[in-house]
Amino acid sequence: MAGAVVGIICGVCYFILGLMVYKKPPKRINGVYGYRTPRAMSHPELWEEAQRYSANLMMQFGVIITVFGIIGFWLTDVRALVLSLVAIGFYTFRLFTRVEGRLKQMQRVQQQEQKEQGA
Repeated sequence: MAGAVVGIICGVCYFILGLMVYKKPPKRINGVYGYRTPRAMSHPELWEEAQRYSANLMMQFGVIITVFGIIGFWLTDVRALVLSLVAIGFYTFRLFTRVEGRLKQMQRVQQQEQKEQGA
């Protein structure tokens, strides 16, 4: 049962944190609150998109992780814990890869626009 509870608690926390950033995104680039990576903090447009996109993904992934936790009630405790930890790890990794991919794409567009304006 403890393994299932881990997944449920982490999933709910993911959802709540995503909802907090969605409802009250950080206004300015800071090192304390929000999605903070060097790429996200490099430009105000990237910062705003990182907050919006990561908040949406965290809410979605929070629901998915919670579902994995609930599934854990039908498994042995060890298997439920492994399932929960794998889900948490996978969706944390997926959050960063998706947001960073989106920001990288935006950077390319910005650079292309700067080239076109400079030419």
